[in-house]
Amino acid sequence: MKERLQNLSLGISGSQYRLELALAGLASGLLLFMFSHEIKTVLSSNTWSSLLNSPGKKSNFAAVAAKKNTNEAFDVSSLVTAALAFKATLTTTQQSTLQQTYTTTLARKWSNLPCGSTCRNGIQFGNLTDTQLEAALSVIQLALGSGTNNGYDEFLSIRLAEDWLGDNGGGSGYSSDLRWIAFLNTPSETGAWMLQFGGHHYAANIAFNNGHVIGATPFFVALEPTTFTLNGTSYAPMEDEKTALRNMLASLTSAEFTTAKLSTTFSDCLMSPGESNGNTNTFPTTKQGVKCSNLTDTQKDLVITAIETYVNDMDAATAAVIMEKYTNEIDDTYIAFTGSATAGSASTFLASNSNYVRIDGPSVWIEFACQNGVVVQNQIHYHSVWRDHDSDYGVDLTGDPIDESTASVNTLGKNQLKLYPNPATDMLYVDMPSAVTNASVSVIDISGKKILNKTASGSKIEIDVRQLAKGTYVLRISENGKIYNAKFIK
Repeated sequence: MKERLQNLSLGISGSQYRLELALAGLASGLLLFMFSHEIKTVLSSNTWSSLLNSPGKKSNFAAVAAKKNTNEAFDVSSLVTAALAFKATLTTTQQSTLQQTYTTTLARKWSNLPCGSTCRNGIQFGNLTDTQLEAALSVIQLALGSGTNNGYDEFLSIRLAEDWLGDNGGGSGYSSDLRWIAFLNTPSETGAWMLQFGGHHYAANIAFNNGHVIGATPFFVALEPTTFTLNGTSYAPMEDEKTALRNMLASLTSAEFTTAKLSTTFSDCLMSPGESNGNTNTFPTTKQGVKCSNLTDTQKDLVITAIETYVNDMDAATAAVIMEKYTNEIDDTYIAFTGSATAGSASTFLASNSNYVRIDGPSVWIEFACQNGVVVQNQIHYHSVWRDHDSDYGVDLTGDPIDESTASVNTLGKNQLKLYPNPATDMLYVDMPSAVTNASVSVIDISGKKILNKTASGSKIEIDVRQLAKGTYVLRISENGKIYNAKFIK
């Protein structure tokens, strides 16, 4: 088995780096190109430990896991630059494998199964040289979020799980080299194109047009085993999703529990694999479960937190805007589950085969399903998918941007929330549509961590932001069943 994810030579986590990607030699068929981007390491210490200490695997690249500074707005131009730089490292034959013209059929050609290139597009990692693989991973890294067990860190950890499976009974069908990357249309700051990457237990489909993200979904993640140890380091890359969904369901009252429980049994997610790979399902026309408008503010916060564990796989700027939309739609979002759980007991949810959870909103769709293990047959494993009713596949490259707010005033139904100044330096002022009493006011950073929490009353709220680091934040105000959500910049 070829393994070229490990033995990275990287600096100290948290330091700033500058990546200089030079591809020289026009005369010999290579393009001279300099790609410079300020980046920041973000992988967890657990991931570093395994990557640096795995014996018997050959090293292939250095500094790939350094990450862009997430306090900056997402820059599609940097991603395009990296994508074209990667493409330039390939032979003409390899380029024709990497890039194809976008069609609706090719866009839907993705899968969670270990079915190789028959069920997905692009060029296989195992067929790349060390330099080519380094460039490919740089593209993926720029496209994803930077939190621990989110985004690029989760991508790498799930890759490691494939090597664990290969070394523990799965055989040659499981390997971190069995990953693919594809471009549908030429990467461009002005044109429309899609970036696809993944393999067994991972599939990302991110669409762009005119320098904006227009689709972040379908986005599939899965894991077997649910936790594993490699070279003395333990991994649980989907623990945040599972824990957040468990906490959400455990908050339900007995009556809500009964309403949320579905009579149907699900052996897998409804909305995977890709439609070109045999998935004939469509989104249900009738929403099922408990409607979030009937939940308390605290319960709604738990639903939002669960959604964030998926959305934060995207770059921070795009994730903040998507969460703004999903939070504004929370009252019309439903949650549902199946399984023999106990009301109020978090650990009894998502604990055995066919246990299942769904979040279904006007836009958001999330599923998490438990199945019996395939290689590790004495335990369950996870399948989960995030999709969007409005922007899946970037509505075939014609959709609206999902990485920018449509207005400076954020709304929830007929209620308007105004923030100023934005960006803020010292104080952030919030004009409420009507006076609130003891409302919960939270400031949440791009990783989903709540870093400020207080109560406030009145029609104008003042928030001291002097102690916040520069970056993008989400302001959340909850009162009497209403949740206001708005993005601001420090």
